Amino acid sequence: MHRRIRQWNPRWSLLVLLSALDVACSTSPAPAPPPAPVPVGTSRPATPPPVATPAAPAVNLEALADDLFERTNMARRNGGLTALARSVNLMSAAQLQADQMVKAGRMEHELSGQPYPTLKSRFAAVQYAARAAGENIAEGQRSAPQVVAAWMDSVKHRGNILSKDYTELGTGVAAARNGRLYFVAVFARPGTPAPARAARP
Repeated sequence: MHRRIRQWNPRWSLLVLLSALDVACSTSPAPAPPPAPVPVGTSRPATPPPVATPAAPAVNLEALADDLFERTNMARRNGGLTALARSVNLMSAAQLQADQMVKAGRMEHELSGQPYPTLKSRFAAVQYAARAAGENIAEGQRSAPQVVAAWMDSVKHRGNILSKDYTELGTGVAAARNGRLYFVAVFARPGTPAPARAARP
């Protein structure tokens, strides 16, 4: 998914592409037949212990976020554009959103009920003033190349990656307890912070 903000002002326009979610419905299975009676003097065979589900393999999330950063810039260079600079503030904003999506259990640009529900609030949290900004998000992929390939196949996601409006980039990745990964890329061009207002006497 992506979000693009043309101007950083109270009326900035947002483009939000919601990903389609596959929903599978299942009906209740037919009841199992009753067990056959056990003859007197015999014993029922012991039920084998349940097989433990293997845990999801450990993922180096920091390395994955770095790879996402590099792959996103590689897509820009392949498009004849200069790479975006790494912004510590934008890295923090992207990680904030990745962690919030894990906590909320859903992939959305705006997460009501979370401490920083909007991109604007995340920028405020990391003290980043933006003149233009955009955000791409994804879930379910297992690697940075898969994520960037999916984004490049989407016109609006690709628009954020290849935009000339942005000069800086931040990426973040978080993993749910079941191993599902959430990815975020935040694009921006820094602006001039608003001057501080003098306190009234």
